[in-house]
Amino acid sequence: MRTKIVTGSFALAVVAAVGGGLVGAGDRGERAGHDRADVAPATDARYRAACGECHMAFQPGLLPAAAWDRVMATLDRHFGDDAQVPPATADAVRDYLAANAADRTDGRRAAGFGSPGAGSATSLPRITETRYFSGKHHDVPARLATGNPQVRSFANCPACHQRAEAGSYNEHEVRIPGAGPWHD
Repeated sequence: MRTKIVTGSFALAVVAAVGGGLVGAGDRGERAGHDRADVAPATDARYRAACGECHMAFQPGLLPAAAWDRVMATLDRHFGDDAQVPPATADAVRDYLAANAADRTDGRRAAGFGSPGAGSATSLPRITETRYFSGKHHDVPARLATGNPQVRSFANCPACHQRAEAGSYNEHEVRIPGAGPWHD
């Protein structure tokens, strides 16, 4: 019995150390200010033109493939707007998003966005409702985003993340309009 307890405790300690190391590794890289993109930038010209016309062309690595498929299947009611594009463009964009989605890439942060929780099966998925996003923004007061006329929404990433379009969401590069740098 004592051997099982000691072995189980050792295994638990190893799991905690490895898991803590993985979490800490990302934090150390962020503190060091590495220039590596957190998620691969959106590079497809058709996607950038079709979606970037109205808002930032969000990186495909910010949602899993199934979530992007739901977004593309409902362009006629895209968050209150009609965002339909010609069928050939829609097919190309859908393929690009699926191939580069969070659950199909190895980006440092993309793996966190690829986990379940990006909206229900019946609602449009929102990056701001993923577990990863919520975990990183839980301590940001709404008044600094939704209550800030220069930001207006947590989905307006480039308002605070200076290099969002390049795929960098390093918390040490955050500058909230009207509030300055953000520190956890």
